[in-house]
Amino acid sequence: MQKTHLNNKGEIVISSGETNLGIIGKTDVKAKIFEKNTLTCDMFGNVYYRSFPYKMVTHARVFNLKAKFNINDKIGLYLVGIFSFIKFKFSYSSMASWNKIKNEVITLPADSKGNLAFDFMESYIVELEAYLRATGLSNYTLTKKEKEILNTLDSSCGGGG
Repeated sequence: MQKTHLNNKGEIVISSGETNLGIIGKTDVKAKIFEKNTLTCDMFGNVYYRSFPYKMVTHARVFNLKAKFNINDKIGLYLVGIFSFIKFKFSYSSMASWNKIKNEVITLPADSKGNLAFDFMESYIVELEAYLRATGLSNYTLTKKEKEILNTLDSSCGGGG
């Protein structure tokens, strides 16, 4: 997909990168539409929850992750947190790909019968959101200086992206 295809019509287009969660615009150009309530992972290991149908820029090395169970907004955000370690394993010189992450093991909460604890995942996110609102951190944007400090930390810790 080319920049000229972005016409502010149709579906949202996902690319790699952290800016705007990888969203680069909208297009009505014919391309595969991925289901809502799925995750995307890009070449830098950034994992995002998508609550909407979308198209992807495949040459930007971004791919779709679809769970074998239904995901809603709260469970999607919980999963993003679980997958957050991925971005520390990859960089521009060692890009994430399906082949590199497909055997990663994640642990999800389960109830006493061994079933996935969806209620726990949802309540965890609800409580986290309430805490962030109560502390005034519900819609926080990093300053340029704060971003520089985090980038310095990422570099010194071997993180990428």
